[in-house]
Amino acid sequence: MTPRFPERLSTPRLELRRPDPAWAEDIFRTYASSQAVTRYLAWPRHLTVDDTRGFLRWSDNQWETGQGAPYLLFERATGSLLGGTGLNVDSPELVG
Repeated sequence: MTPRFPERLSTPRLELRRPDPAWAEDIFRTYASSQAVTRYLAWPRHLTVDDTRGFLRWSDNQWETGQGAPYLLFERATGSLLGGTGLNVDSPELVG
């Protein structure tokens, strides 16, 4: 059975949302193209918005296969995009 993750999660301060291709330029501009932000991450800095679109295609695949749930982080009070995070499933029993 493929695990299903909620497409939105909320805390008093943050909202986590499944990435949407419409946000490609915001993701690129806000954090994915920043050398300072991506310096210590496992993925390389995006040099073009097409790199970000590639991430969004990968993200959709993660959601569809149940292997993970990439999320974007938004500040609830302002709706501002802050960054990203996600859940990964490494157990074959859970991925199905």
